[in-house]
Amino acid sequence: MLDALYISAIGLRAQQEQLNAVANNFANISTTAFKRQSVDFSAILDRAPAASGSGAITTAAARPNGLLRIDSTPGQVHATGRLLDVAIIGTGFFEVELPDGKTGYSRAGSLQINSDGGLSLSGGQALKVDLRIPNGANDVQVQADGTVTATLSGDANATVLGQIELATFTNQEALQYRGDGVFAVAEGSSVDPTRARPGEEGTQLLAIRSLESSNVNMTNEIVSLTLLQRIYELNSRVAQTADELMGMANNLRHA
Repeated sequence: MLDALYISAIGLRAQQEQLNAVANNFANISTTAFKRQSVDFSAILDRAPAASGSGAITTAAARPNGLLRIDSTPGQVHATGRLLDVAIIGTGFFEVELPDGKTGYSRAGSLQINSDGGLSLSGGQALKVDLRIPNGANDVQVQADGTVTATLSGDANATVLGQIELATFTNQEALQYRGDGVFAVAEGSSVDPTRARPGEEGTQLLAIRSLESSNVNMTNEIVSLTLLQRIYELNSRVAQTADELMGMANNLRHA
C-alpha cells in the first residue's frame, strides 16, 4: 500500500508540474520566439524521495536532467516592417550579456537601441556585439548577413557599424531556460558554442524586418490539458483506494 501511495504521489507531482508548463505555454503563445515547454518525467523521479525513505536528489548538479524540456522547433516567421526586427531561420542564437555576468542565448529578435548606443533585446539584455550607434544616426537596421548599418549625420550612404554573429550548439540539451526568452549553458557543462556570421558554417541568413512567432500550438495545449485532468483524477483515485485499504488493514489488526 505504501508503494501505491508513493506511485500516486509521483504521478500527482508530475501532472502538477506539467500543468504549470501548459499554463506557461498558454501565457506565452504570443511571445516572440518562445519555445514550448514540457516536463521531463525522469527528472520528477530523480527529485522524488525513494519509497524506502532515502532523501530526495534536489541539487541541479546531482540530477542528470533538468525538469523542463524545451521544444526547439522554430516558430513561424512573420513580417513586421520594423528595421530592427530580425528572425533567426533554422538553428542559432543571439548572444547576450546577463546581469550576473554570464552569457545568455536568445532567439528573440525585437532589438532596441539602448542608452549606451548598443543593441539590446526587448527585455533589456544587451547583445554581445562590438558596435556603437552614434547620436543622430538614421535608418539603423540589421542586414540579412548580420551587419548593422546606419546613415550617419551628414552622410548620404549607409555605414557599417558592427557585425552580429550567431551561436550554435551541437547539443542544445546543455542549455537551461533562464526565463524571458533567454537560455544559458548549464552549470558544470563544458559545452562551447560555435560562432558564425548568418549564412556561414551551416547557419542561414536572417529574415530582416520580421520576427519569429512562438511555436506553441493552442489546439495541442488544450488536448494536453484535457489529458492532464484525466490522469490527475486517476492518480487521486489510486491514492484514495490505497488509503482505504490501509484503513481496513489497521481495523483488522485491532479486531
